[in-house]
Amino acid sequence: MLLRKSKHEEPENPYSFQERFRNIVRIAIIYPEQIQWFRIARYTLQKMYNQPELFQYQLLVPMASSQPVLRSNFEYCDMIYNPDEDERLIIKGHVMAFNPDILLQLEPNPGDRLSKLIQALDVPLKMGFGSEDSGLNVIYSQKESGFYEKNILNLISLLKRGGK
Repeated sequence: MLLRKSKHEEPENPYSFQERFRNIVRIAIIYPEQIQWFRIARYTLQKMYNQPELFQYQLLVPMASSQPVLRSNFEYCDMIYNPDEDERLIIKGHVMAFNPDILLQLEPNPGDRLSKLIQALDVPLKMGFGSEDSGLNVIYSQKESGFYEKNILNLISLLKRGGK
């Protein structure tokens, strides 16, 4: 009788959501269109922006918004929030040229056209505000009584926990 050693199999590790946040370098952020949400998002993200050694950013902002002096790890693009098909292709081209590891969609009430744009983007991880069919991996909903700033802080905390 011959006895053979069985193959040594590596134990399976359970899927860790945090693993998806490791090695993130390039972050594309769709800022909100309305000024009150835009200001809150800009203020809330300052702590993350003050760590330029961790990330590079592509900020898609409303066309009329003022932009601070560019730093080497920031790229700015004008955002159209109700893009037609041609505009979606232009925005998609800008985003894909940046090649982000993650997309943060911070428009609290995205319309159908913005959702179609997000679905068309080939980004490994998409997080933000939207509906079930928005194409986002992590979805936050903004209720009338909700705290927009707290939702953004929750999104940022996932990035920080992923760690470098």
